[in-house]
Amino acid sequence: MKKITLYLLVATSTLFASNGFEGCKELKLSESKSMISCPSGDYEVTYETKREQRDLVAAPTVVKVGEAPKQIIQYITNK
Repeated sequence: MKKITLYLLVATSTLFASNGFEGCKELKLSESKSMISCPSGDYEVTYETKREQRDLVAAPTVVKVGEAPKQIIQYITNK
């Protein structure tokens, strides 16, 4: 259980370490909450705050809010 928790901590901190998300857009709701829209889905990110600023050392809490729709492939044939 400790290994899984450690892995998730490292993975989320690595994922959100940079300010730019590849192909994602961040909507900052407040200093401690953001909504991130990615091609894979929408995520709600909650940061801890220290002195009314984001604590970038602590790992944020990430909750998947919505799933991206599956790609629809339509095959059209000429008659």
